[in-house]
Amino acid sequence: MTPRAVLRRSGWLLVVMCLLPAWPAAAQPPGRPPQGRPQPQGEMPPGEVQRVFDDLVLRQARQRLDLAPEQVEPFTARLRGLQMVRRRALGERNRIFGELARLSNPQRGPADEGLLAARLDELSEFESRQAGELRQAYRALDEVLDVAQRARFRVLEEQLERRKLELITRARQGGGRPPGSRF
Repeated sequence: MTPRAVLRRSGWLLVVMCLLPAWPAAAQPPGRPPQGRPQPQGEMPPGEVQRVFDDLVLRQARQRLDLAPEQVEPFTARLRGLQMVRRRALGERNRIFGELARLSNPQRGPADEGLLAARLDELSEFESRQAGELRQAYRALDEVLDVAQRARFRVLEEQLERRKLELITRARQGGGRPPGSRF
């Protein structure tokens, strides 16, 4: 196995090891303590897990996009901006859905339809605003890249997201790597 393959495999292993313990806590709305079990000693907080994954995305993108020296700094800053937009959106989305779940819980008694309608309107407004913020962040990132780099970046993002979901699913099922897997 080449040194690069070892680094790649260990990078994904690090991501999985970091993501799994904190996954239930990551689904909690921001500013609220995780529900269920307390965070055991040695587990990474969700924010740290996200930072590790964001750093992995940045490293992979720099390798695969073959950035020119003058592209590296602006690309890094704009990718961080995109990641920040996504993190804020996830926190806001979790907050809204947490509120919807609480308000619509049948165990609470009859739902207050006025409050539910207001939260659903808030969700619609959030989704529109978030889509615009994402478009703007991608436009800023695209300004730094040529067309081929933009295409490779979008493919890389999709591959990393799929891989992350595969690893999480497999780890939750208690399985190992499938034969022939690169990571």
